[in-house]
Amino acid sequence: VVLAAVKVHGNSFEYAADSLKADKGYVLEVVAKSGMALQYADETLRSDKQVVLAAVTQDGRALKFALNGLNQDPDCLKAAGIFDEDANKVYERTEKVTLSVKFSLAQQSTTYATEFAKEMKSNDYLSKFKTYNPNAWCK
Repeated sequence: VVLAAVKVHGNSFEYAADSLKADKGYVLEVVAKSGMALQYADETLRSDKQVVLAAVTQDGRALKFALNGLNQDPDCLKAAGIFDEDANKVYERTEKVTLSVKFSLAQQSTTYATEFAKEMKSNDYLSKFKTYNPNAWCK
């Protein structure tokens, strides 16, 4: 019943039993349908790379709910669509975009951080600039 509800409204997973929120197989099914449901999964699963990858592949904004450094993990950043695949990429523009240190992919941030980072990669104009983010892929 919860899986059917998640298909219609991803936030319905919030009301699932704690035992379901801690069941890896079940959570994998849920986040494959609604990545943002990761926020309601048990903390141990929000620290599980396989679960996080499934969630961010479905919806990159779910990255902010990953725990134990997975929101900074290169594989998770790539799956979310915000990591440069090619570190040696040559950009058309020589100027660089530097994001504020407060610009974060952490849980307390808004989904704006991920949306903006994805837009930087996909926008015809913005993608011409190299992006420096001291919180993520540019350590």
